[in-house]
Amino acid sequence: MLHTPGLLALFVAKLLSTFGSWLTLLALPWFVLVTTGSPVKMSAVLAAEFLGVVTLGLPSGKVVARLGVRRTMLICDAARVPLMALIPLLHQTGWLSLPALLAVSFSLGAFTAPYVSSQRLILADLLGPTRGTDEKLLARANSLIDGATRVAALAGPALGGLLIALLGPAKVLWIDAGTYLVSFVILAAFVRPPATVDVAGAGTDSSPASDEQAATFAGLRHALRHRILRLFVLALTFVTISIPAIFICLPVLVMDDLGGDPRTLGLLTAANGAGLAIGSLVAVTGLSRMNNTTLTGAATLQCAPLWLLLVDHAVAVASGLFLVGLATPLLAATVNTRVTLRTPAPIRPHVMTAVTTTENLGAFVGYTVAGPALQLSGLRTVFAAIATLAALGAITFAMALRADHSPPAVPRQRPREPRQHRHTPAIHEPAAGTECNP
Repeated sequence: MLHTPGLLALFVAKLLSTFGSWLTLLALPWFVLVTTGSPVKMSAVLAAEFLGVVTLGLPSGKVVARLGVRRTMLICDAARVPLMALIPLLHQTGWLSLPALLAVSFSLGAFTAPYVSSQRLILADLLGPTRGTDEKLLARANSLIDGATRVAALAGPALGGLLIALLGPAKVLWIDAGTYLVSFVILAAFVRPPATVDVAGAGTDSSPASDEQAATFAGLRHALRHRILRLFVLALTFVTISIPAIFICLPVLVMDDLGGDPRTLGLLTAANGAGLAIGSLVAVTGLSRMNNTTLTGAATLQCAPLWLLLVDHAVAVASGLFLVGLATPLLAATVNTRVTLRTPAPIRPHVMTAVTTTENLGAFVGYTVAGPALQLSGLRTVFAAIATLAALGAITFAMALRADHSPPAVPRQRPREPRQHRHTPAIHEPAAGTECNP
């Protein structure tokens, strides 16, 4: 897997851009909080980015299908460089306002859904038409790329808290703009999938259902009709409502109860990052040997430690965030892999953007609700709600694993093999509709 052309370059590009994003995740809310003193405004700025994802996420599936995954990633990186640089530039000139912050944040979100969907789909391209349908290999590749996010989650917050204290939050945002630029250069130079592979399937489906597959809502319809995908997406929604809300609560927790030092915020977030980094290593090396029982245990590990957030002590909070991070890579790689392989190639861009949009819709709800909830109910009540939602996500994920006990349907591209295959139950076809016949 590590010798696959372009895979390590994709890892490095993902590592750099995610590192910059973590700097922003700390610097931007801290900047809004210290300049306005309002958790609601802080929540609104972060929520605006996810509103951009949710609003334009489903239509972006057609963009990915038309342009291809690599070109889409390049366009998104190129666009986010000036957008991110605009925030510190406006601040430096004295023209930065809350409406401007909301507009820039929304625009950044508009490029998130197609980029994330393309980054997930390009893995099957890089592995090739045969290896790209190997569930265990694709799961490890997903774990490797997710590992870039997790390693950045370890280094970004720790360094981000220090940089905010030394430079101020506005100057830290320049660094994030630079990481998007470097990511663009790496993708343009080194990530080149074989031209013969077309996971997006744009223009390759001549069936009568082609027009339907190209429709904006085709991916969402497929995910809703497919029982297993429906459960995975529901589990993902519960988790993505709860986890982002934590990062709205942490600045308030640090400022009100833990001394008000941004370095403490960085260390707490880095504890989660350490768990994510170690969990990614476990996923890359051992996910292919894990059965559904082990993955159910990982889902439990992701939700149960969140109750430690109710303990008013930095060590307890850091421990809970670390344990949650430890389980997350295993679950993320499992969902991404099974969504990819349970979906026919021609509509994968639509399905993946639908899943990404739903994921970010959950984050939008979490960011939007958390700020007002903090003012109305206080930290402890919000933390209890977060832990409860995560538990619902773990239960739903376990239900999806229990239902999904068969290998994926054989794709069209796979060459015939001389030996006779066993009959596979047709659980991967949607309950209604014929457009997803493998």
